[in-house]
Amino acid sequence: MHAFRPQDPPQKLLLHVCCGPCSTAPVRTLRQRGVELCLHFANSNIAPVAEYEHRLQTARSYAEGLGIPFVEGNYRPQSWADVVRDVPVEVRISTDGMTPPPERCRACYRLRFNEAARYAAGHGFSHVGTTLSVSPYQYRDIIHEELERACAAANVEPFFEDYSPLYPETMTASKEAGLYRQDYCGCLPSKSEADAGRSARRAEREARKVARAEVRKEAEAALDKRRAERASYDVKQARKRALKNALRAKG
Repeated sequence: MHAFRPQDPPQKLLLHVCCGPCSTAPVRTLRQRGVELCLHFANSNIAPVAEYEHRLQTARSYAEGLGIPFVEGNYRPQSWADVVRDVPVEVRISTDGMTPPPERCRACYRLRFNEAARYAAGHGFSHVGTTLSVSPYQYRDIIHEELERACAAANVEPFFEDYSPLYPETMTASKEAGLYRQDYCGCLPSKSEADAGRSARRAEREARKVARAEVRKEAEAALDKRRAERASYDVKQARKRALKNALRAKG
């Protein structure tokens, strides 16, 4: 994994956050560089509502614990459904049932970054960034493109950094902090894809387990056969020795 290479930090940054765990390492490195931060939770993609509330409260509590300003965006799941519905079906639906299609994700990024950029423009922020790039499961090139697009439309500066080298740190930090760590990206299609991926991996592990058991079974059967052959040989040799001894005794 390549090393994290920071840019020159902005003076006042609105940082779009997708969840508490993904905020940990990016927030740490930005604060160490003296960036004035405000976390912006704009995630209308997250469903169901209970999941949204869980992630919101986790991110908010994390920010409050660090004394960082935190703003919740508008939760409008229907807006997410509308923009994703506009994506052609052939590039919106997962082709393997497990991998989120990039164009659906692009529409999702665009909705959230547009909201963040508009908020930044109206509240005196010079730059907008996002923690989404920390995840190895996200499309970082598309994130970069859509962040720049949204900021240009709102007349603010984009601040994109590839935080993916910090991903292991986010996992460690979130575990140590006891933060809720979700097991899918956010939208219901991504949940289905994540569930399918986990099922496929479980099936693959089970298949490997069965294969290993079959190899062990064959090896044990071969060993039992050799033992039986050896035992049969030993019996024959014992009979031969007994016959020789009997003949000697008669002679």
